[in-house]
Amino acid sequence: MKLHIFIIISIFIYCLYPLGTKAQAVIVGFYNCENFYDTTNQANVVDEDFLPTSDKKYTSLAYDLKSQKIARVIYELGTLAKSDGIALMGLVEIENKLVLNKLINEPILKKYHLKFIHFDSKDARGVDVALVYNPAKFTPYQYLPFSLTNEQHFNNYATRDILFVKGLLQNKWVYILVNHWPSRRGGAKASQQKRIWASTVCKHIMDSIKVVDSLAHIIVMGDFNDNPSNKSLKMLQMANPFLKLYKNGVGSIAYNDSWQLFDQILLSSQWQAKSGVSRPELNLTNYKSIVYRNMDMIELEGKYRGYPKRTYNGNVYRGGYSDHFPVALIFTQKMTENPQ
Repeated sequence: MKLHIFIIISIFIYCLYPLGTKAQAVIVGFYNCENFYDTTNQANVVDEDFLPTSDKKYTSLAYDLKSQKIARVIYELGTLAKSDGIALMGLVEIENKLVLNKLINEPILKKYHLKFIHFDSKDARGVDVALVYNPAKFTPYQYLPFSLTNEQHFNNYATRDILFVKGLLQNKWVYILVNHWPSRRGGAKASQQKRIWASTVCKHIMDSIKVVDSLAHIIVMGDFNDNPSNKSLKMLQMANPFLKLYKNGVGSIAYNDSWQLFDQILLSSQWQAKSGVSRPELNLTNYKSIVYRNMDMIELEGKYRGYPKRTYNGNVYRGGYSDHFPVALIFTQKMTENPQ
C-alpha cells in the first residue's frame, strides 16, 4: 500500500517554553453526530431522507435544533475542567462544510473562534469526518484524507476516509487521526474484515509517522464500530484509556439492550512517557477518560428508555442529539523546566 504522506510532511520540530503560564487542563473530545445534514439536496449524495419533503420532514427548524444541540455538547465538554473550552473535537457523520460552519458559529461556541478541517469523502451517504479545533490551543500544519479503497477493499462502494492532521497542541507536536470505520451491518463477524482493513491502513499511517518522528505523540480517535477488546483495536498497539471503562460496563451506544463502547480515543506510547523523557515541552502525560452524558441526552421513555436520545426514531422526531454519547480525554497539564 502506498503511503506517500510524509514526503510532504516536514520533520522540522521546535519547542516553545511559555514559562510562568498558569497550567490548564487540555480536553480532547470525539462525537458521532448521527446524520448531521443540512436541508438541501446535494448532487451524488444519498441525503433524501433529510430534506423538508422527506418522510422525516427534516425542516430548517429540525436542522437548527440539531446544530444547537451538537454545539451544546462541545461547549459542555469544554467545561468539564478548568480549560477555557475544548482544544480538539473529532466529529463524524458530518455532511459538509456548511453544517460545520453553522456549528462553530452557534452563539454558545462563537466566543472560542473555533475552526475546522474537513474533506469530502466518496461515502454514498455523504457523511464525512472532521476535526474542530480551538486556534488558541492548537495550530494545524499538515492535513489530508486517506482513502480505505484499493483494488481489494471497498472497490464496490466507498466508505469514510481517515483524516490525518499534524499540528502543535499547547506547543507539543501531535499527530491526529480521525476515524469512522465500517459498520457492523450484516453482523459483527461478517463485517469484521472491513474494520481489520481500516485498522491496517490506520496502523500503516502511524508507522509512517514514526519513521520521521520516532517520539511521535499520536492520537487516534473515532467511531470504530468495534469495542476496545476487538482485534481491530488491538492491532493498533496503542494505549486505550477506554478499556477500563468498557470492562466496567460503560458504553457510548446501545443496541438490543446491550452497551457497546465503539467511540474511543487512543494514544501512542509517548503519551505515557515520564516527565522529560519524551520531549521537554508542556507535559500532558496525565489524563482521564470519560463517556459524557446528561439527562437531556438520554431517552427517558418508551422502548429505548435509557439509550442515547436520537434526533429521530425512524421517521418520528424525538428532538434528541445522537445515537452515540460523546467521549473525551481530560489531560492534566504540567510545566517542565526550560532545558539549558
